Amino acid sequence: MIQRLFNHTSSGILAGASILALASLASRGLGFLRNALLASSYGAGNTLDAYFLAFRLPDLFFNLLFFGALSAGFVPVFIKLKERNKDEAWRLANDIVNLSLVAFTLFGIIFFFVSPWVLRQIAPGFDEATMNLAVTMSRIMFLQPIFLGISGIFSGILQSVHKFLSYSLAPIFYNLGIIFGVLVLSDFMGPVGLAWGVVLGALLHMAIQYPATKASGWKWRFNINPGLAALKRVLAVMVPRSLSLIVQQVNLIILVSFATVLGAGSVAVLNFASDLYSFPLGVVVVPLGVAAFPVFVSALGRNKRELAEVFLRTIRQLLFVIIPVTALALVLRAQVVRLTLGYGKFGWEETILTIDTLTFLLLGLVFQAVLVILLRAYFALEDAKTPLAVLVAGTGIIVLSALWFRNFMGVAGLALGLSLGIIFETIILFMIFARRVKMPRASELLRSAVIFILSALVAGLAARGVLYFAADYFVTTREVWGLAVQAVLATIVGGAVYLFITWLLKVPEIETLRTKLGLAAAKETTFEEGVEKELPR
Repeated sequence: MIQRLFNHTSSGILAGASILALASLASRGLGFLRNALLASSYGAGNTLDAYFLAFRLPDLFFNLLFFGALSAGFVPVFIKLKERNKDEAWRLANDIVNLSLVAFTLFGIIFFFVSPWVLRQIAPGFDEATMNLAVTMSRIMFLQPIFLGISGIFSGILQSVHKFLSYSLAPIFYNLGIIFGVLVLSDFMGPVGLAWGVVLGALLHMAIQYPATKASGWKWRFNINPGLAALKRVLAVMVPRSLSLIVQQVNLIILVSFATVLGAGSVAVLNFASDLYSFPLGVVVVPLGVAAFPVFVSALGRNKRELAEVFLRTIRQLLFVIIPVTALALVLRAQVVRLTLGYGKFGWEETILTIDTLTFLLLGLVFQAVLVILLRAYFALEDAKTPLAVLVAGTGIIVLSALWFRNFMGVAGLALGLSLGIIFETIILFMIFARRVKMPRASELLRSAVIFILSALVAGLAARGVLYFAADYFVTTREVWGLAVQAVLATIVGGAVYLFITWLLKVPEIETLRTKLGLAAAKETTFEEGVEKELPR
């Protein structure tokens, strides 16, 4: 029974995205618990500044060499190859596993020796004790990319064969490992126990995906065939995609570097706000993007027009959800920060800084969501060079804006600079993509977006009214239960108002939602049948 569940194949975009979204919700919930434990135990001070800085370089190398680059290059090639020659497809997967194992091991050894110099360049504002702790933690954390690199290939394989359950559970186990480090390992190892918890989480991330990957047909052999044509195709897409990820990671490193000179706790505040900002991305956007990617590839196999049709439909579904989520997040940002972080050593000043930083990050949330789907569409075209060029230009906007705004806004100015860069990147990439695929009915998407925005504004006002009403009459915002009641009531009322208005306006997504809910117990379809439903007739 359990084996059948883990090997279940999802059909269509929304079916796969639903599994991923539910698991992501659980994972993000654990992420909130993880951050609450960190904030309560250490506050926004030097220890967490060192901890978050220690993450930066392992994350840079992991993203540079594999994670996003793998899905961009490996998934479309593996899908097409598997349809023609399964043995060659599995040889390709094996080669990628072995390449990642070698690459991450070599980078880990190199970084062990150069980490003190590199981290000092990134964090010029750290004192000697904080820097030494960051170096120690980062050296330990460089074991993480080895496990996550292999796990990333498992993820790519499972996405390609549409087995989303094990893949979706991996982040949950990753967070459980980190929480174990906070609660248990740090008690007898000190702050370095936090770093070992990250490594444990990465190991669990890999282990939970191994059985389903093996059951799908993969068998490990230690050999690399550099002459394999499919491997060259993967690398041709991975290289520019890796450069794109370098740009994105460099943006984060630059912002962290700017934050190190803004006072103790600034790096922690920036990371906490980024984690809260990432919650809707992880729960709504990334699952949709992961599930949509193989469907984009299948649509392109017919023609670009069908890719454009499926892309438009996916973006409409995304905007229908992410616009009201953004509105409610802006209304409830203070309650969210206080409920997730406002405990123990995390003081009122840090809470206010986090709220302000989150506010300016949320200004770019809708654009970041569209960007995630846009990048998948470019990768379906096996084009990573265009996004690279635009992201490089966006980096200039992010850096210059962050430098300007930090002078009078502090950490919140860094968030505003990041949002402005993301808005620029999304608009330019959308315009280029629309022209390339001769996107039909793009004006309809704009009209839909306007309807969603106006409906979300009304819903946001209703939610705001509930906050004031609750605080005036029957809850106290000085207690956790009062904040929780406020947030829940405002979310329910705001969500209900949004759905009611869009129903009155006969928005097609409402009917799609009703249809999907009505068919929850219907006969399961194959993935190919599900794809047919996503493609235009």
